[in-house]
Parts: sequence; C-alpha cells; structure tokens
Amino acid sequence: MKYMGSKRSMLLNGLGEAIQSAVPGHKRFVDMFTGSAAVAWHVAQKYDVEVLAGDLQKYSVVLASSVIGRTKPLKRKWLEDWADRATTWEAASDFVGRTKRLQKRIATEDIKSTCDRARDLCAEMPYPISKAYGGYYFSPQQSLTIDALRATLPLNKDARCAALASLIWVASRCAAAPGHTAQSFKPNLTAGEFLKAAWQRDVGACLHQSYDAIAPMFSKRKGAATKTDANDMASTLKEGDIAFLDPPYSGVHYSRFYHVLETLVGGKLVAVSGEGRYPEIGKRPQSKYSLVKSSEDAFEALLKSLASVGTDAIITFPAGEASNGLSGERVTELANQFFRIKSSKVTSRFSTLGGNSRNRDARQPSEEMILTLTAR
Repeated sequence: MKYMGSKRSMLLNGLGEAIQSAVPGHKRFVDMFTGSAAVAWHVAQKYDVEVLAGDLQKYSVVLASSVIGRTKPLKRKWLEDWADRATTWEAASDFVGRTKRLQKRIATEDIKSTCDRARDLCAEMPYPISKAYGGYYFSPQQSLTIDALRATLPLNKDARCAALASLIWVASRCAAAPGHTAQSFKPNLTAGEFLKAAWQRDVGACLHQSYDAIAPMFSKRKGAATKTDANDMASTLKEGDIAFLDPPYSGVHYSRFYHVLETLVGGKLVAVSGEGRYPEIGKRPQSKYSLVKSSEDAFEALLKSLASVGTDAIITFPAGEASNGLSGERVTELANQFFRIKSSKVTSRFSTLGGNSRNRDARQPSEEMILTLTAR
C-alpha cells in the first residue's frame, strides 16, 4: 500500500540485520508505532517470538492483526464466498444501474462534467465510502463496490480481519490521489488524466491480488494489536521485551493522510468537508509526536518508561532535521540518557506527501538512523 515512512525497504537495507541481531533472547517484540505493519509482519513470520503492535489509527491495528493475530494461512474459499456476497449486495442497490452507466463514460467523456455528475450521484448514496469519497477518491462504481465488500465481510474472526486488511490495501491502491489520501486529483487539464486512470482501476482484481498476498502469511506465535498511544503502551512492557520505535517525524498529523482508510475500517457514515473530504479535526487521531511543542517531551518520556523496566529497543529516525522539531542527533542524545547505544545509518527513500516532478519528487533519498538500545 502507499504509505509514508514505510519500513519495508529498510528491512532489506540494514533494519532486518539489526532486528536479527537484537531479537534473540527476548520474549516479546513490541511495534509501538506500527503504521503499515511491515515490521510487525516481518518479525512475526520470521522469529518464534510473540509480537505485539500498537497505533493510534484503527486501520494500522487491522493491518497488523491480519498477520500477527493468526498462526496458519487462510483458505481462498473465504475470498470467493465474500466476493459472491458482495456482488449480491451491490446488485440489490438502487444505485447500481446509474453507477455502471457513469463508469462507462469515464474513458471517453470530459472528466469535469463526469466528475460533477459523479459527485451529485454519490451525494444521494447512503453508504459510508460512496457518500464521503465517491466522486473524489473513487468513482461511484468503485465506491459502491468497496461499500458492498465492507458490508459483507466474513464473520470468522481471522478471515474477517484479513479481508478488511485486503480492502484497506484496495482503497489505498485505487485512491485517485497523488501518493496518499490527503487530496484527491482535481478534474482539470493537469490532473484529469490521472483521475480518469485511477477511476478505471478494477477494484475486484485488486482485491484478489491483495487477499492472495495477505492470506498466506501467518505468525510463528500468536500476537495481538491494539489501538493505543505508544506512551500508554510503554507502561505495560517489562524486562525481556524489545520495543521497536518508528515514531512520526512529520509535523503534519498522519491522520490527515489516511482518513479514508479510517472511515473504511469504521464502516459508518461520517460528515466530511472540503476537497480533502476530511472529518472534523476532533474526530481524527492526533499524535504528540507530530507537534513541535510536545514531540521531544513525549519521546523522552517514552524512552524513560522503557528503560525503567529494563525493556530494550530499536529506533529508526531520519538522520537530519525533521519537521516535528526532532533530529537524529537529538534522538540519539535523548536515548543516551537511559540506554547503551549501537548506531548505524542507511540510505532510504521517504515520502514527500504527494510531491510530483513539477515541484518535488514524490519520494526522495534520505539518510535514516538505526539505533539499537540496551537497557543499562
């Protein structure tokens, strides 16, 4: 899925080796800012250790749970039965005829007039994704299909979680947005062709690809994921645990970029506004780590809490200055108060939150720091 700060590439470029060296001898691995869940999945599949994960955002908890919460692969029959139920649900909708007719016009008609009709249509629809994001991030047909899939998830706990995780991937991959879902493409001369291309992506095909990637994965030992603040989670850890810390480094709350995925997981109608289709700010998770005035104090308190109970840790953070007020140098200074440190640096690529070749590349090279911390 499209995710800023994903550690997937770093697992092949230094982080995997740091984890391999640090995990043996520990009883639990705790991914405290799990995000896309790439690290939690990696450790759960590779090491015979209980993996716990936490995040402020519900979609991250679902992604982590879909693999670390089960110890065997899932059969494809769950997907086939689910897709059949969704097809039946969609066919019974009063809007299916109009969404299909509009979908046929996307490739050939003026995108501005098509978009206007799409937004008018979706405004009438009583379904969470269609009502909030149809005509913006998704075509009416795409949004109706996503709503149908969300409404007909499997009842079995493991299959339901994996299915919802697959649908999160689908929404991320199909969203008509430059990089992340902070703003949808506008139906103009500049971005109209990108909007057309995104609105013609096949939700069903993407769903099969996503489920077929997630369902075979499973954990060596059953773990769990929780919606929680990292500092609160730290109070539950103990000696013998190793924590993985990949805190936000952006001064902009991540909830601005993933509100579509949060709505999808919630499965309920939400009031949204503006081109970004944001819920009101009070209904979006806010992190102390994205605020210049609180990021350092929050991080220092977290490290102090872990050290006080003898929990070891691995930290990843940009080596230079970050927009939340922290820097690699300052993070190292904070950690050095409580831990013995082994440090290394790797080159990776980070998201510029929807940049493009005209103003800035969507992803740029970045030097990232990996600190392995041993409690004193």
